[in-house]
Amino acid sequence: MKKSLSVTLSPGAVRRIAGRYPFGHSGDIAAADAGIAPGEVVDVRDPGGPLLGRGYFNAEGATPLRMLTWQKEEIDLKFYRARIRAALARRAGRILNTDAMRVLHAEADGMPGIIADQFGGVLSVQLRNAGVERHRDLILRALREETGATSAFERSDTGERRREGLGLQTGILWGDVPERVTFFEDDLKLHFAPMDAQKTGFFLDQRDNRRMMRGLIKPGEHFLDVYSYTGGFSLHAARAGAKAVAIDKDNVALAVLEREAGLNEVRVGVRWGDAIEQLTGLEKDKRTFSAAVLDPPTLAKRKDDVPRAKRIFTDGAARALRMLTPGGHLLISTCAHYIRVDDLLDAARVASGEAGCNAEVTAITYQPADHPHLLSVPESLYLKSILLKKEG
Repeated sequence: MKKSLSVTLSPGAVRRIAGRYPFGHSGDIAAADAGIAPGEVVDVRDPGGPLLGRGYFNAEGATPLRMLTWQKEEIDLKFYRARIRAALARRAGRILNTDAMRVLHAEADGMPGIIADQFGGVLSVQLRNAGVERHRDLILRALREETGATSAFERSDTGERRREGLGLQTGILWGDVPERVTFFEDDLKLHFAPMDAQKTGFFLDQRDNRRMMRGLIKPGEHFLDVYSYTGGFSLHAARAGAKAVAIDKDNVALAVLEREAGLNEVRVGVRWGDAIEQLTGLEKDKRTFSAAVLDPPTLAKRKDDVPRAKRIFTDGAARALRMLTPGGHLLISTCAHYIRVDDLLDAARVASGEAGCNAEVTAITYQPADHPHLLSVPESLYLKSILLKKEG
C-alpha cells in the first residue's frame, strides 16, 4: 500500500471514533497533512501517532471525515465488493414477498454516502459526498458485479452534495432503464418514473408498516391515508377491500396514485390540499374511519424544528382520532432523525386529550431490515412509528 496522507484527531474525538462512530466533525480534527484532495482516502491517527483507521476526508465538507475502516487496508475494488457482498448477506432471507430492496444504507452498511435501492433488475444509486464521487467508477463497477442489476440510474440530486462542493447529477448509469420501473410488493404491482419520483424512487422503508396496517383493516371499512404521496398505504388497504381516502398536496403524486390504483384494479379516493385543512373538512362532513395513517415528510431537519413538528403531529392526530371509530387504529410515523419515539408519544398524548378520548399504544415500529440501524451510528435510526388503538 502506498504511503497515505494523514489527519490527526483531537484528544476528545479519539474514544468516540475508535468506538466505531464514523463521523469526524471540524472540531474533531487537530491537524491534517497539506495537499489532501477533497474526498481523498486518508489515514486517521490519534494525537500520539498510532493508526485508528482510514476514511474519506474533505476539509470543506459539512462533515470533513467519514470513516471507512478501523484497520490498515486498501480502499479499492476488492474493498467495495466485499462491503456490498456483506450488505447483501445481511439482508438474505429477511426481505420477503417483494423484488424491491435497499441494497446499501450508507454508514449502516459501512459505505458512507451511498444509497442504493434495487427494483427487480434495476438499480437506483445515490452518491452523496466527495469521497464516493472520487471513487465513483470503482463503486459503480462493484455494485454492477455484486447485485447483477441489468440497468441502473443515478439520483445524486441531494442538498448534501452541494454542502460537499459537488454539483447535482442524475441520469442512466448503465443498461436500458425503462421510463417506468416496475416491481411488486405482496400482491401489488407498483411503478415509478426514475427521474421524477422522490429520492431513489419509492419509499421502501414503510413496507412493514404498510403490511401491518393492511392486516388491521377489513373489507368495506374506511381507511384514511394522510400525507399519502403516491399512496402505498392506500393501495394496500384498498387491496384488502377497504374504502381508502388519500390526502396530499402533491397533485402529481395523487395522479400517480390514481393510475396505480387503476393498474391494480382497486379504487382509492384522493383529496388534494393541505393535510390539516383536508382533515378539518372531513371532520366537518362527519366522516369516520376504521384506520388511519399520519406519515408527513421530514418536519425536523434540525433539533430546533422539533417543537413545531410535534405541534403538527398533535393537530393531525387529534383530528384523525376524532374521526376514528372505537377500536380503530392510527399509525403516526416520522422519518426525521431528530424526532424521537418519546416526541411522537408526547404529541399523541396531547392529541388524545384534545380529541376527548384515550388510546392504547399497541406497537412501536422502526425501519425494516434492509435499512439497518447500526448501534454505533445513532443517525442510522430515522424511521419511528407508533400504533394507537382508540378506546371505545
